[in-house]
This record gives sequence, structure tokens and C-alpha cells, in this order.
Amino acid sequence: MSVASCKTKKETAKTEVAPVVIPVLDCSTSGLTFASVQSIFDKNCVSCHGYRGDAGYNFFSTADIRRAAKNGNLLGTVKWHKGYPKMPAQANQLDKVSINLIECWIANGMKE
Repeated sequence: MSVASCKTKKETAKTEVAPVVIPVLDCSTSGLTFASVQSIFDKNCVSCHGYRGDAGYNFFSTADIRRAAKNGNLLGTVKWHKGYPKMPAQANQLDKVSINLIECWIANGMKE
């Protein structure tokens, strides 16, 4: 039986992996009002959440939209968080720009 080993003084280069950085949402946009997000709701929500309050909310009413935002349902559903129904129903998730606008509108106090 023979055993062979090899020693080298040359060190192998170590590769450093940069940490994954998730950008922080910048909601410092001044003047972000309901008008900034209304078209998102009009296009994606009011067909089910219309005047009659179908599906629990009337998205023609800013009061109902605020209620959905305050209790966490609005962001939970549009961001497709676990435990929330995925909205808009039977459609693709909203684009990141729309979700970010809604999130910033909420973070900035849901101004008119």
C-alpha cells in the first residue's frame, strides 16, 4: 500500500461574495396624494370592489381604501403576502412601481 500526498505553499485565492442588498423603499416623495394612486385602483380594483362594496370594499370610496390600508389588507393582498388573498384576483400581480406607490402613499399618511 502506498500513500501519496501533495503539499503546496501556493495559497488558493479566496473569493469574497458581496452580500445581497435589498434596496430600501424611498417614500420621501413630497406631494404623494390619493391622485397618485387612484388610477391603480381604478384600473385593477374597482371591477370587483365597486360601488356596491362587493368583496368587502368599495374602492370608489377613499374611506374604504383607507380602511383596507389601515388594517393591513391592502398591502397584504397586493404584495401577495402569505395569509392574504392574491389581488387583483385572477390576474397578474401589480408591477413593483404600482405597489411601491401604494406603499408610499400609505406610509406618507394617505393624503387626499
